[in-house]
Amino acid sequence: MKKTKRILAAVLTIVLFASMLSGCGKKELDAAKAVDAYLRAGTKGEFDDYAEMVGEDKEELKKEYDERLDKATAMFDEIKSLGVDLGDDFIGEVKNLLASVKYEVVGAQKEGDGYLVDVDVSPSDAMNLFIKNVLQAAKDANDLDAIGDALVQALRDAIAQQSYGEAKRYQVHLDYNKDEKMYEINESDIADLSADFFDLDVDIEELLSQMYTPSGTVYDNPYLNWTMEDWNAASEDEKTQCCLAMVQEMQGLSDEDMAALDVNDASVQAAIQQIKDGVDLSYKSGMDISIGDYVELAKNQLQ
Repeated sequence: MKKTKRILAAVLTIVLFASMLSGCGKKELDAAKAVDAYLRAGTKGEFDDYAEMVGEDKEELKKEYDERLDKATAMFDEIKSLGVDLGDDFIGEVKNLLASVKYEVVGAQKEGDGYLVDVDVSPSDAMNLFIKNVLQAAKDANDLDAIGDALVQALRDAIAQQSYGEAKRYQVHLDYNKDEKMYEINESDIADLSADFFDLDVDIEELLSQMYTPSGTVYDNPYLNWTMEDWNAASEDEKTQCCLAMVQEMQGLSDEDMAALDVNDASVQAAIQQIKDGVDLSYKSGMDISIGDYVELAKNQLQ
């Protein structure tokens, strides 16, 4: 759970603040307004005040924001590689999620050549709701397209249903760079602050263990009795043979049918790689069931 929260915090930092330093050529400035403009640009996509403050083109700032958003959502590339289409709706909902963060810049005070700005952050439970909903939706989905739709709907529902916890105060330093004659927001302070925009107390591994309970079945084909540990220790050739065993079990094929299968055919190799990616993704997510149970789960979803 702590590892998952650290990953989420890192993603939020990429989305909100990477490559954007707040600067102002004036020796004195409204520090509270500057930090608020910076946060509104990074979370709500409101660039007017921030563009004026740093003297940059609003459209260029928007372009940078969209590029950072694409970079952050690359965390879903493994899902996309399985043929899941997230579509433009998902990016739109991520923007809505960011726009829903709750904070308040409450004041600022001079500190040496710079400023110290107080920001109250009220953590949202949207990510807890999203994870719970999307894991159940993925379990119930009948195909990969349904999983893509489920992700979008789970995020949309989480945004609509979220609530906020008690506000926690953070202090953000604005340091004056004498050489550049500009103020810079302390990135470490921003990383700490952004990590609390969304609370995350869902134990994903525990949820998966509740959703996917090992059946205890001993399968005739030894490959189907593989555990996560067996899969991770196997060579690529062994994983290929395991995938073929999965195909045989799922399709109800005979040994003669399997013998006639040309494993060197490009389409067959692509299908095997897709199965490997799916198993890898499932095991990385913490779903620790046998390969045979995994096949049964897939068969049930396709019925």
